[in-house]
Formats: sequence, C-alpha cells, structure tokens
Amino acid sequence: MPMRSSLKITLLAATFIAAAPLSGLLAHDENATGIYKTRHDGYHKMGDAFKTIRDQVKSGSPDAAAIKSAAQIVNDTSVSQFKWFPAGSGPKPGVKTRAKEEIWSKPQDFEAAQKRFADAASKFNKAAASGDLTAVRAQFGDVGKACKNCHDTFRTPED
Repeated sequence: MPMRSSLKITLLAATFIAAAPLSGLLAHDENATGIYKTRHDGYHKMGDAFKTIRDQVKSGSPDAAAIKSAAQIVNDTSVSQFKWFPAGSGPKPGVKTRAKEEIWSKPQDFEAAQKRFADAASKFNKAAASGDLTAVRAQFGDVGKACKNCHDTFRTPED
C-alpha cells in the first residue's frame, strides 16, 4: 500500500509539473484577450465622445457642458491608449482586431502618431474647457486629423 500511495503522489506531481507551462500560456492568452477588449472598449467610448462633439458642434445651439465632458473622454483616452498595444497583442489567427502589424514593426512611428493625437486631444480639451466655440471648432478639426492620421496608417479599414 505505501508503494501505491507514493506512485500516485509521483504521478499527480508529474501531471501538475507538466501542466504548469500550459497554465502559463493560458494566463498569457487571457491577458492578451483582455487587452484586445480594453483597447476596443476604450476606442469605442472615444468614438461615442467624438459623435457627441460632432453633433454639438453642428447644432444650432451647442451644449458646452456636453462638449466639455466628451472632450475630457477624448483626452483621457488619448493618454490611456499608450498602454493598449503591448508586445504580443497584434493581429493573429482567431483574434478580431483592426490593428495593423505596423504598430509593432514600426513602434517609433506608431508612438509618434499616438503622441500627435494626444497633443491634439489635450489642446482640444483646453478649448472645450474654455467654452470658446470658435476655438472648439478649430481644435476639433485638428484632433480629428490626428485621429485620421493614425487610422490611415495603423488600422485596417472596416469590412
């Protein structure tokens, strides 16, 4: 009997040792899946904020508070996005992403595009906080151009 118990313990230990690397892979994959969701949700929230701003700017009587709130979301997202593209979170089979491989193959170019957007978002946020609709319209155009620059270079078109 003692021999059987030690054999069972040995087999059980061997199973856990063999499974340990696999659990590490699964945890990594769950983290990668999480970053895709974080990235998608963050940009979706920013897109909604852009729509709010666009609608308000086109409105006959824009709601300055709505613009200010949405501009803050755009600004916050422009800062957060720097953490949303870690190594290993690029395009791969079985993962839905519109991020192009150039994000990881040309990281300096991507970071420069992100910085351009973040700088424009910050200026826009300041204009929105001022309540000056003329400044808001001018800066909204600039932040939109910076956003488009990144989409054109680092994002695949919608299907």
